[in-house]
Amino acid sequence: MRVDGEGEDWVRLELGDVPHSLGNALRRMIINEVPTMAVEEVLVIENTSVMTHEVLAHRISLIPFTTDLENYVLPEDCDCGSQLGCPRCSVRYSLRRSATGGVVTVYSSDLQLESGSERVRPTSGEFPLVKLADGQSVELELYVRLGKGKKHAKWQAGLATFYEEGGKKFLYVESFGFLPPRRMVLEAAKIFEEIVRRLNDEVVASIGGSHEWVGEEKGSLHQGS
Repeated sequence: MRVDGEGEDWVRLELGDVPHSLGNALRRMIINEVPTMAVEEVLVIENTSVMTHEVLAHRISLIPFTTDLENYVLPEDCDCGSQLGCPRCSVRYSLRRSATGGVVTVYSSDLQLESGSERVRPTSGEFPLVKLADGQSVELELYVRLGKGKKHAKWQAGLATFYEEGGKKFLYVESFGFLPPRRMVLEAAKIFEEIVRRLNDEVVASIGGSHEWVGEEKGSLHQGS
């Protein structure tokens, strides 16, 4: 496997002799299994805009956040037991905005970090959320948590396509901004390896045999010409 081309938000890998089944499995891991951070819970304290609570919460939940995989864990891997999470599994933001003297558009840049890592932030401050007429206001609390694309599309890290061209096999990966594209591929490969290890352990536990399996050697990405 080598890097055949690369940009700020995409990477194209030449996969060599990788079977179609494995290339497609890696593609599925990137889309479904790589954890990213998005708003999971919205507490509406005040909303006098014309937009309903549900629609406003849905719009906010689709904001991609830069993801910190070093300091946060998935809710199912945290022992806090809280619906809103704890410092290990949740980042808290707030939104407080009012309109006086005219119509105001509320953007993702209006979100304020209340607790948690500054590394977890909206990928852009230019996402429009709601318009407020004179005298209207919104006040919300937002809880950003890790999740996977297989649970909801808002956690999908990006796009991944496996294809053949000129007799060569390629994997094209494009990031939605949660993680750099190379990191997406590496995280997917780690998850893939862990799934295979668990399957191997389950087979050994069920029918007996050796724990040795093919795939112990570690690989790396290499920049192509």
